[in-house]
Amino acid sequence: MKKYILIIIGVLGFIFSLNAQTQNLNYFITKALANSPLLKKQINNNKIIDIDLKQFNAIYKSPKISLNSSILFAPIISKDGTTNKFQLTSSGSTNYIGYDLGASNGGQYQAITSITQPLFTAKQYSVQKNNVLLTKSKNENKIALTKADLKQLVTHQYILCLQAQKKQANNQKIIQVIKTQLERMKFLVKSGVYKYSDLKLLEIELLNWQIAYNRSTTDYLTNFNALKLLSGINDTKIFTLADLQLSLNLISKKTSIFLKKYVLDSLSINAEQKISELKYKPQVSAFSDAGLNATYTPSLDRLGFSVGLSLNWNLFDGRQKQLKRKQNKILLDNIIIDKNYFENQNTIRKNNILSEIESVNNQLLLIDNQIKKYNDLLDLYKIEINKSLISVLELKTVINDIAAKKQEKTNTLMLKQILINSYNYWNN
Repeated sequence: MKKYILIIIGVLGFIFSLNAQTQNLNYFITKALANSPLLKKQINNNKIIDIDLKQFNAIYKSPKISLNSSILFAPIISKDGTTNKFQLTSSGSTNYIGYDLGASNGGQYQAITSITQPLFTAKQYSVQKNNVLLTKSKNENKIALTKADLKQLVTHQYILCLQAQKKQANNQKIIQVIKTQLERMKFLVKSGVYKYSDLKLLEIELLNWQIAYNRSTTDYLTNFNALKLLSGINDTKIFTLADLQLSLNLISKKTSIFLKKYVLDSLSINAEQKISELKYKPQVSAFSDAGLNATYTPSLDRLGFSVGLSLNWNLFDGRQKQLKRKQNKILLDNIIIDKNYFENQNTIRKNNILSEIESVNNQLLLIDNQIKKYNDLLDLYKIEINKSLISVLELKTVINDIAAKKQEKTNTLMLKQILINSYNYWNN
């Protein structure tokens, strides 16, 4: 069993070292931003918004040209005279079977080209353009939020990977310490200073740490695969991660991307109110048409044209405009409530994170002092074990304590990086 475990550890270590190359956090963030489907769709939305603006330009400024044509037959059976006679179009019959000529005009023959040109639409176009630009600003803010979310998530996962990698390195160092002590122990056992059982106890401890190293390698691979998934990286390469030293970004932006959302939402409601009030503005259009418009039979003398103006003005609709204004006023009040709540919560959140970072820094000072004392103790044990002044159990205990303390330091350092990452995210 021991032999198989050592073989598995060796194979994993070989594969890991064979594929390993060093990459830093920026590599994974760049990949995540480039591969994010949400980000790609949001960028495409900007293109759609640009097209919307062109559509409004066409609606309010461009003439509309259309072609309308129709043919209507209303045949009759004339009873004028002595015989009944079928007529495709009436020639003035007064006694007939068929549609009333006053309703059907005997038929209809049309082929008309019409042009309609909106007039005095500068105000309407300006309102729609402002709304489109606001929509684009909201989408740009969504893009900024998505990028911040991705950076925060990828950085957090990178820290977890780095924590597993450091644990793996710590385990490897402990293995080397035990191996060194084993070589000394073999000599001391041969010299009769220690018993053979002491050597076996140290060998068992070495195997325990080799198993721990194997587990830490598996933990790293699990976290690393999650990091690649977040970054959209589709390959089997295994990277060694560069160390990370995040710094606090204490400079507050003039316009937070989180607060900007509330500002843009308020502006959008005002813009929508202006759009809804456009229907109460008089709408004037000029129109003209030309072509064939005939009844009875089509002929060249029925070719003609017409021109005119149309006015559409909504004078009263049950005070819907005032009701819409009241509704939007409530929506604006709700946005202010949400904005104020977020500002208060975010201030508390960031202050709490800064307080936790200060506490972590104090912990690191204490842990460093403990590790120094443990290392001094281990140096003494290395000397005393040659004189059989301490037991192997004592040596094993101090090695385990040092390993635990180093892992505690690693976890605390990574916690500090996680807190800094969180603070920087909320300070966007």
